[in-house]
Amino acid sequence: MKSLKDYENIKEFIELLEYQGMNNEKKQLEFIIDYVDTTEKQLDAVLNELHNVRMELGTIQQKTLKATALRAVDNVTDKVNLAKDNIIKTKEFIKTTIEHGIKEFKSKGKDALVSTMKALNVKGLLQKCQQCFDKIQQSADKSIDTLTRLGNEIHQVNNHFKNIRRIIVGKNPVEVKRRNHDKGVISLTQSGLFKVMEKMTYLSAKTKENIKKIEKQEQELTSRITSKKTSVKKALNDIKKTKVDKKEINKTVQKER
Repeated sequence: MKSLKDYENIKEFIELLEYQGMNNEKKQLEFIIDYVDTTEKQLDAVLNELHNVRMELGTIQQKTLKATALRAVDNVTDKVNLAKDNIIKTKEFIKTTIEHGIKEFKSKGKDALVSTMKALNVKGLLQKCQQCFDKIQQSADKSIDTLTRLGNEIHQVNNHFKNIRRIIVGKNPVEVKRRNHDKGVISLTQSGLFKVMEKMTYLSAKTKENIKKIEKQEQELTSRITSKKTSVKKALNDIKKTKVDKKEINKTVQKER
């Protein structure tokens, strides 16, 4: 899909923000555009990874393990597809909101730029993305845990059956060996899911970090506005006080006369 930064309307809107001296808003918009485009590519890479795991599982003959592993991969894939759909909708939302903002600018000027940036709600878009990443991470983690427990149980059962056969033929049972976690269907599936989990954990952490940066900017802006209002209020009070003082002086002068 076409990158957001390649749309002429978005380029024009960024230029308008710069021309109007709205540098913080310009940086926020450039950031969310790059973030969305980059995240879409990363999600495509994750989906490709999951597809490759599924293709490898298709060559395996063990039906029970294969079915469980495929179900785990499909559950995580569904969550990643939802995140991808969210990104696509976010791209369309940004594009249409900015197109509307440019039309409004012709009649409302700078106010249209301000209202457009508020409508975009960059922090809200990031929070929604983070929620998607967290759900994928949790789904992958749960699937890995399920496969681990299943693998351990099957390993125990297989070893017990071996010892039963040994006892039947008059041999002593042997100690159950530890399961090799680096081989087999379960290991193959878990390896792919671990990669997905690591990627989602990273994306969630980076998104959370950027949300905090925006919140800090909002706090600084609120503090500046509050300080400015306080200064204006103080100035007005000083003017009023000066007028009152002049009246009192005039009254005193008149009495002395």
